[in-house]
Amino acid sequence: MKSLFIRIVFFITTAVTIISCDQLSKEEQEFDLLMQKIIDVHDEVMPKMGEISTLIKDLESKIDTTETGKSYAKAQQDLKDSYDFMMEWMSDFSEKFPHDNENDETNSDKLSSQMKLLKEEETEVNEMRDQINTSIENAKKLLEKS
Repeated sequence: MKSLFIRIVFFITTAVTIISCDQLSKEEQEFDLLMQKIIDVHDEVMPKMGEISTLIKDLESKIDTTETGKSYAKAQQDLKDSYDFMMEWMSDFSEKFPHDNENDETNSDKLSSQMKLLKEEETEVNEMRDQINTSIENAKKLLEKS
């Protein structure tokens, strides 16, 4: 009976150890959650790149030297700036968080450093989303008036 109890305790201890080794630390879980939030924002605005390109072309014929024409030029420039912001953000993000490092072992210091960068990226990706949405909305309003 005592031998059975020892085997059961040993089995449970071994199982708990194996399971806990496979689980992510709290910091890793926070990192993964924040990374997913950032990717979700990117995935929300990425399909709008085609719409931005279309709006840029639609505004081109409306641009002239009048005040109204200048407002079209500004709206077009805002769209171009939004498009460039997205392209630059994606390039910068992929340099900071290369896809091939996903499976690297992470130590606490590296994770802390990466988490700080990721929080900065969250701010930037939200700014990018807002700029894209605003520039699209403004261009559509202008085009509806014409």
